[in-house]
Amino acid sequence: ADIGAYQDESGTVFAGMEACVDGETILPPIAGYVASTDVSTHSMIDIDAKEIEENSDAAAWEAALFVYENGGGGLCSEVDIASAVEGDACFGKTTSDARGNSVKGSGEIRTIQGFATSGRAKMANEPFWNLYRDYYDDDNYADTFIQNALSPDGAWSSRSDALRAELSAKGAAYQAVWMYVIHEMEDAVADCLSGDIFDNQASNAAGDSPHAWDEAWAFYAGSLEGLDGSGRGYLLYDLAEKRCPQFGTCGESGGAIANEKALAIANAGLEKILAADCSGVADELLNFVVQMTIPVMQGLVRYLYLADPVVNGGTCSSGVCDYDKAWAEAWAFAAAVLPQIDECNPTVAQLLVDNVNVDGVEAPMKDGYVYVKQMVESTYACLGISCADVGEYQSDGVVFAGMEQCQDGGGGGGSKKKSSSGLASGIIIAIVVAAVVLCLALVGGGLCWWRHAQEAPATEHEKDIEMEGKDPETKNAMI
Repeated sequence: ADIGAYQDESGTVFAGMEACVDGETILPPIAGYVASTDVSTHSMIDIDAKEIEENSDAAAWEAALFVYENGGGGLCSEVDIASAVEGDACFGKTTSDARGNSVKGSGEIRTIQGFATSGRAKMANEPFWNLYRDYYDDDNYADTFIQNALSPDGAWSSRSDALRAELSAKGAAYQAVWMYVIHEMEDAVADCLSGDIFDNQASNAAGDSPHAWDEAWAFYAGSLEGLDGSGRGYLLYDLAEKRCPQFGTCGESGGAIANEKALAIANAGLEKILAADCSGVADELLNFVVQMTIPVMQGLVRYLYLADPVVNGGTCSSGVCDYDKAWAEAWAFAAAVLPQIDECNPTVAQLLVDNVNVDGVEAPMKDGYVYVKQMVESTYACLGISCADVGEYQSDGVVFAGMEQCQDGGGGGGSKKKSSSGLASGIIIAIVVAAVVLCLALVGGGLCWWRHAQEAPATEHEKDIEMEGKDPETKNAMI
């Protein structure tokens, strides 16, 4: 009040120059998102992703695995340990322990392996995790994928360094972190549906539901993107920024349209949570997942092209192929979306496996990039994305042959489990039903004021997901 607001002679306050509120905590934005709670340390999980990628690129597999399992930031020094107090990451630790990048208030270190292995404990009632878990027949499918690349006894430990590096880094960011972003949003919906968004498990004034929603954005963007998203990160936000110039999907500001939409959705979701509009939040969750899926699909389409030996002219010698990097990227992106594609059309999912699985085929793209791309595009409508969302693969505005933008409504062969928007409608019903079931289990229904969801019909996930065309041995080999 002593300072006041900056205004013109008529008393109109200039935008952004309003009077402050005494005692109000101002949180810096994360890639444009202004959180209602402090999630700055959460966002630093991207530094772990950076260290995993850098160590993998240098074929420092032991170091990359250590960061994945224990957290990065180097090791605790004797000075760190001596000066640590309870709540510090190095308190009671040794010089063999990680200092950590993303550290909780308790001193516990967040790790990407923790994200990858928490499904059964934290996500058992969440439909997206169940979709992926059922497809891979593995509670820890993302951990299995990453360990296969990093572990000295992993399934890919004898493969080329280029192949292992791509699989490890992309498995960490686009499987483990990707699913955990969704988990935080689903957690926010469940907390909202419990009827009291200010159930203060997050130890902050805004409550648990807004905090979980804020965490989702922190894990989506990461700390390295900076205040406005102009930095260089290592998570999903950065993937969208890298792909937009390659596919002509940048907005007027130069940033990825997918990120612009994701930010708008995140802001709208937070507003709905604070207004206790819980059914509306479920809609925003699904809209956000669609935006997260777009750059992954762009990565898949790009590397279907680059992994095709007809395009790259690649050859193999002594089990090492000079197209291993592109092949690994194609498989990493495919593995990140296969469960969704399979839910829409199992035939297309199996086609991807037959063409880019680094275990199951001698060389990639036996059916050619043009055909495989067209079949993948036939699932777009079911996935909730359009041809314009993905765009067309290009360089300096020149589109590569066969990589032109598809036309919405284009068909595709094979047996379809879901029609257009079928995946979206099934998932969103499952989200709400699962949240209400969890709410009832936790509080006996006393706070479950939003009753409409209990009348939702059962979905395929609630009955049983039929794994068409895949036997257990095939699924296990894939991961």
